[in-house]
Amino acid sequence: MSELVVVVAAVLSFVLAACMFGRLRKQEGLAWLESRPQDVARLYLRHAADVDAYWLHAEFRDGRKRMVAAPWDIDETLRRLEPLGLRLSTQDCDALARLRYR
Repeated sequence: MSELVVVVAAVLSFVLAACMFGRLRKQEGLAWLESRPQDVARLYLRHAADVDAYWLHAEFRDGRKRMVAAPWDIDETLRRLEPLGLRLSTQDCDALARLRYR
């Protein structure tokens, strides 16, 4: 029984650490975008078919790409980035609207 408790605790610790690392990385990426919007070539959506949702990504002028927001954070993130001149293309806005109104 004690082995089961140890295994469950280890798995939960791993999951918690992974979640915290992912959130920290996303916040770091968003802060970088806000501090250097001139280095962003474009914002775009990438569709994940397994969850039928879009994830917000940024492509930088040096060719690197980074995930910026999960589906549940897209609206808030776009509101934060719009004053900096960072917006989705019309095609990506239409795709996002179609998914929301299904």
